[in-house]
Amino acid sequence: MALIILDIIREEELHGYGIAERIEEKYGVKRPGSGLIYPILSDLKRKGYVELVEKGKRDKKTYRITEKGKGHLEEKKEELENAKKMLFALGEFSKLGGRELIDAIKLLMENMDALDYERKEKIGKVLRDSARRIKMLVEYGEFDE
Repeated sequence: MALIILDIIREEELHGYGIAERIEEKYGVKRPGSGLIYPILSDLKRKGYVELVEKGKRDKKTYRITEKGKGHLEEKKEELENAKKMLFALGEFSKLGGRELIDAIKLLMENMDALDYERKEKIGKVLRDSARRIKMLVEYGEFDE
């Protein structure tokens, strides 16, 4: 995520919330929270990859990339491209219903011990069938009904 944030700041001087907004807009993922963004910005600043430009309204700190930060991105060009692809894929997964699937699996895991054998068997069938269908669609573009 540090490379993604640094890349976004390379494009435009921004504050933490603005960076989170750009990540959401650009990659289609849920906007990262301040608990993720600000520690990374602090680390990037400590390493000399970004610098503080100004404090704006309500003490919002605006960051800009340094020459050292640009050099770091150039050195990590391949890692950055891989991170971008992964984040974009995560955004696409969410748009396809991935968020709902993750929420359903979380609910299942939280309630596993309360489920009886019959419900577990039905859930297992749904999971195996869904996995098979997804594999068929990805590999062959269709699945058998």
